[in-house]
Amino acid sequence: MRFAFTDDQLAFAAGLTDVLAGECPPAVVRAAWDDRTGHAPSLWGRLGELGLFSLLVPVERGGMGGGMVDAVLLFERLGAAATPGPILEQIVGAGLLADESLANGSAVVTITEDLAQPVAHAAVADVILTAGATVREFATTPAPGLDGGRTLAVVSGGAVSDNDVDADTLRDHMSLAISAQLIGVASTMIDQAAEYARARHQFGKPIGTFQAVKHHLADALLAVEFARAPTWRAAWSLDQGLPTAPADVSMARVLAATGAQRAARRALQVHGAIGYTWECDLQLWMKKVWAIQAAFGDTSWHRRRVSSWLLDGDGPVTPDGVTMPSFELLR
Repeated sequence: MRFAFTDDQLAFAAGLTDVLAGECPPAVVRAAWDDRTGHAPSLWGRLGELGLFSLLVPVERGGMGGGMVDAVLLFERLGAAATPGPILEQIVGAGLLADESLANGSAVVTITEDLAQPVAHAAVADVILTAGATVREFATTPAPGLDGGRTLAVVSGGAVSDNDVDADTLRDHMSLAISAQLIGVASTMIDQAAEYARARHQFGKPIGTFQAVKHHLADALLAVEFARAPTWRAAWSLDQGLPTAPADVSMARVLAATGAQRAARRALQVHGAIGYTWECDLQLWMKKVWAIQAAFGDTSWHRRRVSSWLLDGDGPVTPDGVTMPSFELLR
């Protein structure tokens, strides 16, 4: 199977990268942390103008009619910029609800699997999407969180209406989006560590010339790149409605989370203790990894899901009747 993005998909990703470079530098991320909203209204408006929120909404409901393959590169770019606010949730939620007000960004949606737990971005949201139910006109109470660009709040009250979004669809779409986001976050951390290694001198040489530092960064880069193709494959599986899609999503999520965790550790080792400090931009990206790595199923949950799919004999079947693990399809 040959897989390649179209020129339009690549152009949209490049255009988003350019917009984020101008509209979402680290200063904007820090401002969203400082005002305790975890939201950047000017950035939100600019992304709405690009049509980003309408990407997965059907054309007949005012959207672009795209799929997860169209979105996966954009999720990576959003992660690379550590964008604050419920941007991934807006893209996915607008598509699942096919809501025009969400497609144009005039209403803000966030997504959760459990309303009894603190909900990310609830304080800035007009709508909360969960499996089978949509909540509006709710009250929020701030809850402690690690990532200031992803504030948490306890939700109470609200007007609840039914929707036809099932739990598996919700989890698979958000898990895929987070997988791509983690790849983007991890890529930026590696770039930050490489830049620091070129600038930081020890014993009269840039520390990037030392073999141990090179190996740390190469190890992290390998883990992140190893996750990229399975994540793209999972997006395609979801769009095609393949029976392998749940396992493909979980494999991508495990690889992306593992790669992002390794990138965070290696980047911090290269920076040393300064990487923890508020003055260092690295900590903004590290905290995002730590905050989202367990959202919509942690690595253990997704590993068990893949194991169950393989061991229960539900893997794809070859023409000779032999059940084949789905990771063979990635070759």
